[in-house]
Amino acid sequence: MNFGFFRECGMEQPKLQKLYIAISKDLEQAEWHYRENPQKCGVLLREAAEKICRLYSLYYDIGFREGTPLEQFLCYTENDEHNAMVSHFLSVVRREQRDRLNKLRVLGDDCIWGEEVPNQGMSFEERMSQNAKRMMGTMMEVLKVMCSKIGGRTDLDGLTFSEDALPEQKKAAEPPEPIPEKAGSKSRAKFRTCRNRGKLI
Repeated sequence: MNFGFFRECGMEQPKLQKLYIAISKDLEQAEWHYRENPQKCGVLLREAAEKICRLYSLYYDIGFREGTPLEQFLCYTENDEHNAMVSHFLSVVRREQRDRLNKLRVLGDDCIWGEEVPNQGMSFEERMSQNAKRMMGTMMEVLKVMCSKIGGRTDLDGLTFSEDALPEQKKAAEPPEPIPEKAGSKSRAKFRTCRNRGKLI
């Protein structure tokens, strides 16, 4: 398992601990799906990123409502009250961490809504595998920073994502689960700093 160090972390506040457990479950499932269903892996990592933003919001008392979609933690709009919360979020997580979370958002969106693009020189399956690998590496960095800053960990510098550390695949042959639609994300609301149409910003 790549994310065993994260499972060692925890919070005394029940709401935060509940999020830690939910994130851990998403990460565990993402590792299980990495090889056989990388698209599902990417969707799970995107969901984990959203929960991480929610944990930051609760820990630093930023004020985002429960159920806030991932893009609203990261992107400015025309609403001043919302923008104040985004600025507060950015001030505590810092720009590099915000950029990592945004990378998980963009690649995760491609896993949810991505279509075949033959002129890119790779198949859809190859692109999903590439997305999953990039997201795993990025998630590793996100968690290391969060555990260092919030959990006080000082022993995580050398950790990197490794395919060799993935769990063995489940033996039972099960049909792939449908990719769930993200509540509140289907509308693709336009945000001033996130109008990238699938490109990393």
